[in-house]
Amino acid sequence: MIYLLQASRAEIVGCNAVGCPRDKYNETQCMIGNTTARAVGISAFNSELLSAQPLTWTVAVQPIDSQRTNFEKDFFLGMAPSKNTQTTNPTDVQLCSLFYEGVASRLQFPGVDPENDQGTCNDALTAACVDDLRKQSQDELTKIVRDRESSRDSSRNRTNCAKLADTLRDHAPASCTIATNGNWGTIQARSMSNLTAAIPVPQGECRPTTGADFNLFQIEANRFNVSGQSPKELQTLLFGVTPILTVVYGSNVTDIEVDLSCLKTIGSKARMVTDETSAAPATRLGRSFALSPVIIALIVLLF
Repeated sequence: MIYLLQASRAEIVGCNAVGCPRDKYNETQCMIGNTTARAVGISAFNSELLSAQPLTWTVAVQPIDSQRTNFEKDFFLGMAPSKNTQTTNPTDVQLCSLFYEGVASRLQFPGVDPENDQGTCNDALTAACVDDLRKQSQDELTKIVRDRESSRDSSRNRTNCAKLADTLRDHAPASCTIATNGNWGTIQARSMSNLTAAIPVPQGECRPTTGADFNLFQIEANRFNVSGQSPKELQTLLFGVTPILTVVYGSNVTDIEVDLSCLKTIGSKARMVTDETSAAPATRLGRSFALSPVIIALIVLLF
């Protein structure tokens, strides 16, 4: 049986939904591992092959230098502690996630406030693209797994995940117009079957997931530099939407679950301040994403 999960219809939430603490400047902050995220985005999805309890994807963005010209975007998988044991995550269930980073800087939710706009994959990609991409991924994975099994390839999970990314990268459905000439650009493939032995990242007062006791595992990290970027480019780099295709399947591929989540960080309206001294007041980035003076000069009219 093939399951096409409905996370494409699930909106993401941010710090306001999970009670991120605030610093003395009233800026949101969330300790995850050794970093302090200034903004997060969270989306939940289900996997009947793993558990009745939901899982979550969390994205966090933070500056990594004092000049605020280099940023890191981290992606975490959240799951209940009971699913982090071998008995509840069978070895014949495989997990693979594809991060469509090649379109993230060009993809946004509808609206006029990129930092705070929320939506679903249907909003960002169109419902037709979502349906076609999920159907394509399940068909291609079925072919890949059966081909591997017929050739007795024992490197099933990691090879399948990477090969699925290779197959999909240059063959975007016609309905996915965000892809350039049918090419998605960079797709990072991450196998997650080894999470049964992985160590979750430490969490502080902030619990950036929908389950109060959920563990978080860092799956992907992406660093980028904002020096020399135009205001529009800065906007999309910081608040662009990253599609994540997550596939859960059994060894015989008779059961396949396909989830598509679209993640971005969600700002906090409390962080936004207005320049009342300007003849044309403009909303600026709060301290959370405070940038160097040169870059601030570029984005003052945008933020």
